[in-house]
Amino acid sequence: MFKWLSKILGAGEPTAVMEKVFTEPTKVQKTVEKPTKKAQKSVDLKSLKKAELLAHAKKNGVKANASMNKAAILKAIKNG
Repeated sequence: MFKWLSKILGAGEPTAVMEKVFTEPTKVQKTVEKPTKKAQKSVDLKSLKKAELLAHAKKNGVKANASMNKAAILKAIKNG
């Protein structure tokens, strides 16, 4: 690299720059997401409609589909 260019850019000597890069510790922020437990509202599942039960199952990660009847969806939700 040209000396005049390094003076303009303020880079300094290449070895000094490399030493600075490799000796300075890098600051790393650790972000840890803690799982939050939301208080589940007690829902009377028997009073819900089939579409509402399917939405509830989907929200809670239960495998259920529209071809299932209401009793099968309730059973799947209760079993997790």
